[in-house]
Amino acid sequence: MATSAPRYLREPPDLHPAVVGCLARRGRIGAREILASVLLLVADGALVARSSTRRVTTIASAHDIGVLELRPVPERWEGLDPLDQGLIALLFGAPGGPGALSLPDLQAAIRKRPRWFRAGVADWQRAVGSRAETLGLMRDGALTPAGATARREHAAFQRFLKDFGTLDDEPTLAIELWGPYLAYAVLFGLGDRVARELAVDSPSAARDPNLAVWRAWFGLD
Repeated sequence: MATSAPRYLREPPDLHPAVVGCLARRGRIGAREILASVLLLVADGALVARSSTRRVTTIASAHDIGVLELRPVPERWEGLDPLDQGLIALLFGAPGGPGALSLPDLQAAIRKRPRWFRAGVADWQRAVGSRAETLGLMRDGALTPAGATARREHAAFQRFLKDFGTLDDEPTLAIELWGPYLAYAVLFGLGDRVARELAVDSPSAARDPNLAVWRAWFGLD
């Protein structure tokens, strides 16, 4: 008999966002899982995000463009989840090593080393699937009873993200909590809406258009 879940859960899942996405999409792991993982690393302070400018030269002219740069925090490395270590190694290894990473950097690296990058993404996807199986949430590509229960609980949190702006008894969430909520909102395809509801007006990794289009470059969805 299926275990029922409440209609709303107001706290983010305690699983890695990539595993949450894996369960939500029944084993499929794509760009949303990567982007949500990056945003949660930013929210947790393991990656630092800052706005910068880059000079772009074309045949017609040279001009500056705004970019979002991500930089890992070395002292946080040892304490990171292995899934996050693998993702950081992949993203920052694509351009050739640690340092500031922007969308143009990643685009250029993928063009130069497409097979290497695709293989790295595939390895990370397998690691996420293996984590779900190790936790007893999936088996042979299908949800286990425990996985189905977790998926229903995550759906209750997704409903909260979708509906909380209309809940009369819900106080405004503290602005310092926006990061984890936006990370999971992106995972569930609700990033723009939750950003508006939280009134996140200052520049942030989650709302920066440069980061929002990263998913297209992963070529997974």
